[in-house]
Amino acid sequence: MPDFHPATRLIVWGVLVVLVQSARGPLLWGFGLFIGAVAIMFASRRAWVLVRRIRYLLLALLVLFGFFTPGEAVLPALGQAGPSVEGLALALTHASRLLAVVLLVAILLEFSNEALLVSGIATLARPLTFFGVCSERLAVRLLLVFRYAEASPPGGWRALLVARSHLSDEVLVLQRVAMAWWDWVAVGTVIMLGVWGIFR
Repeated sequence: MPDFHPATRLIVWGVLVVLVQSARGPLLWGFGLFIGAVAIMFASRRAWVLVRRIRYLLLALLVLFGFFTPGEAVLPALGQAGPSVEGLALALTHASRLLAVVLLVAILLEFSNEALLVSGIATLARPLTFFGVCSERLAVRLLLVFRYAEASPPGGWRALLVARSHLSDEVLVLQRVAMAWWDWVAVGTVIMLGVWGIFR
């Protein structure tokens, strides 16, 4: 099996995220079950850490959609003060999409180390150099987003506000790797599948 370029992995990941967000009904549940099974088999520890970090956001989705969406009351005795059937259905749908994306992040981080992620992001961001954007700097900043989504920096989020902190001493090696023919085939295939899934 060919070793795919980090940029190819990121494109496949991005297309899967778009498909999850655009999927409806049984297709969404099928995507969710498949992604969940892969995450449990190959990235269970990392997936559990990320899911724990969004537990309050999941609760907020349940409350906002479940209790503030008009519809048939789940508990007639509570009247309008209780959740609605339509609201809970919306909450379940949005929570499933969020969980699927978080699990995709866990799978990506499990199979791609920091150097690979930086290389892939820098490759994808290279066209932005024509607009004065430094692709390497953008890659490192996006990498830090992935890193701190999984583990908070020492000192918590306040450490990120300090002008000179331990973060400035970190060194990340940027690997330059050319994309092979199988990378272009894979990218073309997943993009066509993504377009088909969105506009079908």
